[in-house]
Amino acid sequence: MAIICGTDLSQASTGALAVARALAAQRGDTEVVLVHVVDAEPDSDVEMDRLRARLDAQARTQGAPAVRTELIIGPPDETLVGFAESEGSDLIVIAAQSRREPASRLGSTAGQVIARTHVPVIVVRDPAPWLAFAHAERPLKVLLGIDDSATCDLGIQWTLALGKRGPIEVVLGAIYYPDDAAEHYGLPARSTLVESDPEIERLMQRDLIRRFTGTAAPAAPGVTARARRGLGRIGDHMIELARDEGVDAIVVGTGQKTGLGRLGSVSSVIVQDAPESVVCVPPQAVVVTQNVPVLQQALVATDLSQFANRAVPYAFALTHPTGHVHLVHVVKEDAEVDEAELLRKLQSLTPVGATQQVHTYVVRGDDAAISTAQCAARYGVDVICIASHGRSGLTRALVGSVADRLLRVTRLPVLVLRPA
Repeated sequence: MAIICGTDLSQASTGALAVARALAAQRGDTEVVLVHVVDAEPDSDVEMDRLRARLDAQARTQGAPAVRTELIIGPPDETLVGFAESEGSDLIVIAAQSRREPASRLGSTAGQVIARTHVPVIVVRDPAPWLAFAHAERPLKVLLGIDDSATCDLGIQWTLALGKRGPIEVVLGAIYYPDDAAEHYGLPARSTLVESDPEIERLMQRDLIRRFTGTAAPAAPGVTARARRGLGRIGDHMIELARDEGVDAIVVGTGQKTGLGRLGSVSSVIVQDAPESVVCVPPQAVVVTQNVPVLQQALVATDLSQFANRAVPYAFALTHPTGHVHLVHVVKEDAEVDEAELLRKLQSLTPVGATQQVHTYVVRGDDAAISTAQCAARYGVDVICIASHGRSGLTRALVGSVADRLLRVTRLPVLVLRPA
């Protein structure tokens, strides 16, 4: 799978080619493909020959890997993306547009390629950090933007793979809005939207580390987590965070929005305005999984009925023997209950011989699904287990299903035990 380098024959593209060759040599590739796309048929064969001569001159380098040149006619973004897919490439390298060019860069080749491609794209602004990384001269420092999307998982795995090829330092970055984050974790909302919330940031940074490493273990050396309160566009805040952390590149997933939707796209803002290089990993990218998550913590929600309690053993089965299981019983806000007795009943559900640490909670809330999701987020669990009574028809419409609502409100995997 050769790396594809798109070129407009500029000096900036020469730097992008140097990066593509260095990364290819680092992973043992035998060639890099340098592609120049002409959007219209030249007026004469002489012009075509002139372009081919310039392309060959840019490709003329010493040592391995070799550079193969391709001069193609067609729409630049569509043609480059199609060529990369036909070659089975797993990476496109392209130079960022010069900041001296007109301000309307939404339709630039780099932006259009990112909107179309199924292949990760490196938009190179400064080749030097990439070359130093590929030659093992110093670590490449990257800001990895993390959210709750599946595309973000691809960005995580791509970054982990990069770290296996050379030294990297990773800043895990996430932007939060206080009211939304407080609701997510089931915390009281602060009266101000301007100040940072230390408790929210502590929980988010814990979750960022777990999302990246797949475990609840402390971060490895060279990995830090940063949660930042947001007021405006997420992309702008990510650029500020990248500046403050002094990173060489920003890695983001892209939802590949089109039309006006791209104006507010996080990846579009970052590609357009970030002074650093940017790596965009599209949702269709084929990225080999580098680590398998270890389920260290599970939460079971039970109403203490015989059927609901059957979900408890599954939580113990899923979690690591040294992990934690949280047993939660939700009661109405104004319910008069003997909490000590309920906690005793929850503790008694622990299977014989279980080695995991068990935590029991009686939680007050008028919506059991939301309360369960908030507990799971606050305690930092990896999976939720719950039994569903499997109601259907009119009963389901009138009574509802805690399990169904939980699937809608939580961002975590849920194991649902169905009735026989």
